[in-house]
Amino acid sequence: PDTIDKISNALTPMVATARVIKKEHPEAGVVFIGPCASKKLEASRRTVRSDVDFVITFEELQGMFEAKGIDPETIEAKGWDIYLDPAYDGHAYMYDSERDAFMIALKALGYSANTENKEEIQAAYEWLRQMDKAVHPSYVTDEVIDSMANAEKWMALVYSGDAAYILSENENMGYCTPHQGTNVAVDAMVIPANASNPKLANVFIKYILEYENSLMISEEVGYASVNAEVLAELSGPGGDYEDNEAYLPRAGYEKDEFYHDNEVLRKELSELWIKVKLHE
Repeated sequence: PDTIDKISNALTPMVATARVIKKEHPEAGVVFIGPCASKKLEASRRTVRSDVDFVITFEELQGMFEAKGIDPETIEAKGWDIYLDPAYDGHAYMYDSERDAFMIALKALGYSANTENKEEIQAAYEWLRQMDKAVHPSYVTDEVIDSMANAEKWMALVYSGDAAYILSENENMGYCTPHQGTNVAVDAMVIPANASNPKLANVFIKYILEYENSLMISEEVGYASVNAEVLAELSGPGGDYEDNEAYLPRAGYEKDEFYHDNEVLRKELSELWIKVKLHE
């Protein structure tokens, strides 16, 4: 309390410089580039957001420069086989999930994601070993979301809802659903047969599906809503995910599949996936 009058009220260099630029050049766009990600938070403050239009970290800038060499048409043409291209060595993320990794390999080889054929599974294992040697991916889980939003690598395997968020945060990112096919996943709520209060559980599910709640959830997480009104609003003109190519997943494509739950197969794939990550 005795030194409160000594606390500086001076603006940060970022804001002070931005205000000078805006004063002298009202139509100018101001982009701050620096090492500190916390500047993004500062720029989002109500008293600052009109001064600083964009904040980019050095990592993001580097990613943008490197991404200039990426050809979207090549990625779409190769599909999952882009993960075998040495040009992306050190620039790829792979989601650390045996189910999703083997889905990629099986689809790339023209097989079903639900195959139980030993030879096809072995071929997928060899494909993943080749992938590991070709691009040396970073094996990640949910941290891939912010990392790709910050353009820390060139490409990543992500779920469509996470991709929608990434695209909304970084306009330089693109999204591709490979032509060889992919898995189809639906997040669902279920009521167990032995539930002690199924009536209350039904009330909760109905509550989640109501327009306002469904809108709030879909806005926040980026996944397409089962509420048709919400889906139309968010993907339509003026919606948060208008023109976001990841928000509305591909539907009706014959090579896309739902997973079949198979505990025996899951255990086998898990053991093989560990060997891939150990570079065996």
